[in-house]
Amino acid sequence: MTKAHEKAAHWYPASVAANRPTPWWYWGRAVYVSRRDYWKITKYFLAVGIPLGAIGVLFHVPMAFQAAMVLATIGLLLLAFSLFGLYRMYGHPALRYIRRLVDLGGLRGAITVADLHIGTYRHAFLLSDALPEATVQTVDCWNVEGESPEEAVQDVRDLEVPPASNPRIVASKADHFTVPLPDASCDAVCFGFGTHEIPAGGAREKLFSEADRVLKPGGKVLLFEHGWDAHNYVIFGPVIHHVTKRQDWDRFLRERFDDVKYARSSQAVDLFAGTRR
Repeated sequence: MTKAHEKAAHWYPASVAANRPTPWWYWGRAVYVSRRDYWKITKYFLAVGIPLGAIGVLFHVPMAFQAAMVLATIGLLLLAFSLFGLYRMYGHPALRYIRRLVDLGGLRGAITVADLHIGTYRHAFLLSDALPEATVQTVDCWNVEGESPEEAVQDVRDLEVPPASNPRIVASKADHFTVPLPDASCDAVCFGFGTHEIPAGGAREKLFSEADRVLKPGGKVLLFEHGWDAHNYVIFGPVIHHVTKRQDWDRFLRERFDDVKYARSSQAVDLFAGTRR
């Protein structure tokens, strides 16, 4: 393991394998890993607001001081909206869009679901809630030899360990995007937040080919992701520009699966479900 791959020290508490993290923990982690983006945006507001406020006070220009106060108010309102938006995505309301996703795919009963992710087991817990009879094979698919430019991804991986608290959730690790599950062994495969971090042009295509391989005939592929739209822009800020657009996911899935369906949750999450050919 190189120095770049070593776990950094974090002040946010890490998960414990024997205990399921709470929705509050997942929301707090989402805020924590977004701290760099919050600070960048704050610096822009300060760079404009402080000079305006100084001009207003030192040179007795009421309009400049008022403009600084308006800017500060806008900044605080945007921060509050962002924190609330993250809570709706990562906190207690998250189960709502997972249940809607499961319904979109027509899943139920004692099935086997492969949860393919980049280092967070939140999706596996939510799937186990939405499908109380299912077995969830949760597979960490991140390739450590291809680090993401997003520091937040490494933070996520540092802070959460594979779970051992639920016998219906079985954790494993992919090898260079090769999933350690037998052919036609799963009724469904689910991709969630962070899938956009898997590089297109090779790795992403291989992982979705693996999903096709492990699916049974007629099996379902599910995907939920952040969109690139005004709602997500207000929640995440300019960093949202690097995600995959809804239209691109729709085209990508239709090239590989049949009967692709789309829905949009009130939490600003795009939901897709398709069927193996």
